[in-house]
Amino acid sequence: MKLRYAVLCLLLLIACSNRNTPQAVTEDFIYNYYKLANQEAALLLSSGLATEKLEAEIGRLQEVRVPGDPAPEMPKIEYKQLGKETANEVENVTHVLFNYQLIIKNRGGTTTHTRNVVITTEDIDGQWKVVNFDEY
Repeated sequence: MKLRYAVLCLLLLIACSNRNTPQAVTEDFIYNYYKLANQEAALLLSSGLATEKLEAEIGRLQEVRVPGDPAPEMPKIEYKQLGKETANEVENVTHVLFNYQLIIKNRGGTTTHTRNVVITTEDIDGQWKVVNFDEY
């Protein structure tokens, strides 16, 4: 129930503020996908290849996720932006790429892992969307 309340509050916050920027969409995506492990919420922020990746993951997880079961305890995830690059392509399509570092700690704080994430955003009919994401 807490997760649903948190997602509802996040959606309300998004509705009340201008979150239609490449930076805001990227951070909302990271928050939903990585911090909350909520692929459905991340899906709302995606298009193209990112949508395909998320839909495939949701399909794989349907076998192990049971509706109504409490969510497993999530690790603590912090993130920081390492870089940003704007790339103009053919036909005036602009992509904004972000590079983030995720710091993942178990709840006890004894184990730490880092992952780098590259997220590509694009303005699609006036709405910024995540069109691709990759980890390395």
